[in-house]
Amino acid sequence: MSMIVIENVDIFDGISPEIKENHHVAIEGRKITEISHREINFSGATRISGAGKTLMPGMIDAHFHACLVKVKGYDLTTIPASLLYPAAANLLENTLRRGFTTIRDAGGADFGLAEAVTQGFINGPRIFFSGRPITQTGGHGEIRPKSFTEPCLCSSHQAHMVAVVDGVDELRKVVREEFRKGAHQIKLMLNGGVSTEADPVWLCQFTDAEIRAVVEETTRRKSYVMAHLYMDKQIRKAVDMGIRSVEHGNFLELETARFMAERKAFLVPTLVTYAALKKQGRQFGFTEDQLRKLDEVAGAGLQSLENAARAQVKIGFGTDLLGDMHSQQCEEFLIRSEIQSPFEILKSATSINAEIIGQEGVLGVVSPDAQADLILVDGNPLQDLTVFNGNGSKIAIVIKDGRIVLQN
Repeated sequence: MSMIVIENVDIFDGISPEIKENHHVAIEGRKITEISHREINFSGATRISGAGKTLMPGMIDAHFHACLVKVKGYDLTTIPASLLYPAAANLLENTLRRGFTTIRDAGGADFGLAEAVTQGFINGPRIFFSGRPITQTGGHGEIRPKSFTEPCLCSSHQAHMVAVVDGVDELRKVVREEFRKGAHQIKLMLNGGVSTEADPVWLCQFTDAEIRAVVEETTRRKSYVMAHLYMDKQIRKAVDMGIRSVEHGNFLELETARFMAERKAFLVPTLVTYAALKKQGRQFGFTEDQLRKLDEVAGAGLQSLENAARAQVKIGFGTDLLGDMHSQQCEEFLIRSEIQSPFEILKSATSINAEIIGQEGVLGVVSPDAQADLILVDGNPLQDLTVFNGNGSKIAIVIKDGRIVLQN
């Protein structure tokens, strides 16, 4: 069993705003076994000096798309699978380098990609995957152009990236199928979006009966639904029906935020993707209609974050970036700092996200018996969020499952 001792290090534990100064941390196998003021004597352990650095939980991105390797998002019709998955591996490896040891994939990743990480073929974060996101005909994620008359995507590998489903019985079947294939949670599109053309943002997708059927099936599997949502009215309805994780939520109003807090639903804003698309969307082929939709949602994002914070909603951390824009992942920290403190943001990216994915006390914390997913950061991230950047240059060491997987 491998043993690691990190000595004389300051600790941000993912829960408390107070830094624990000058501590020693022992790791045996995959777990943290001891945290002490005193020196820890483990014969044969690898010893790492933490002087001048902060040890904190490996971060979690709760809205990530490993397989959306093009900025055009779900339209991957020109990318064969033999190119798609190496490109996804590259995104995952760079994400680990930035200090994220876990991701919740919001649509596209599957058992094979997650298993490639588990078996070490990809040096990336562990993946909690949703399988295919589920949308309705003409809904968000539907990439068929208006001129396309084929009633399905069956002739393209694109069919493996999104499930276009209508009707209660068909929805139950596809949810069961995604769970059969190993999905950890289900992704459901309940409003229109920016990156596909057929769906205005205000579109309220699926009937009440259809939504209830999906929630019932996920509950039977002791899982939950993460739902793509923008409009306040649809957010409230979705939460009332049992949706647990609200993705984006840009038009969330204070009253609905209070209802979310009462129902213990989570909000996962993804503000950086709008900033990235505003800067680069046109050059990557976004249409004028898509850019208009982008302006509509981007301007509302910070207000929804403020409403959620005021209502004491538990706020997760996600990015929802596409293709080359994943390099801007850590800019989400700086955008949120207009509303939240560094502690609140880092808690979102660690212990709150762990709670969202059902790993409370296992991931997202530095504590005895927790999984040894840790990053050693130059300086104090509670004072300076710029320690997180696109190339991970200020992250000295990344530990995942008790193993040093990256070292600068």
